[in-house]
Amino acid sequence: MPRQARLEGYSRTHRFTERGSFGSIIRGGKKVRGQLCVLHVATVASGAPRFGVALTRRMIPLSVARNRVKRIAREVFRRHAAKHGGLDLVLMLRAKLAPEAEAAFTAELGQLLDQAARQSARG
Repeated sequence: MPRQARLEGYSRTHRFTERGSFGSIIRGGKKVRGQLCVLHVATVASGAPRFGVALTRRMIPLSVARNRVKRIAREVFRRHAAKHGGLDLVLMLRAKLAPEAEAAFTAELGQLLDQAARQSARG
């Protein structure tokens, strides 16, 4: 595996591994809102920053489509500088996501990650 691929990877340290571990971040963290999604943000005292995607069947009924949205979101996080910040991030959709809106979703998620990284740098 090339060294660059390892640096941009999405290892187990960047994931929420236990069931229900999003809860405290969703209830108590800050929120960065966009038109399509909301990014819940909490600062990490120690350890690697983590990224999770919380999707429901109500928002995206087909599991194939849900998994595609998760893959897209993880790819955006994997390549973003917020991966190296001290943040725990949980992504939730605000409305149903049409397949033709994937490009807009990708762009918006990048902007939300930028905002979250700027907010953590300030405070």
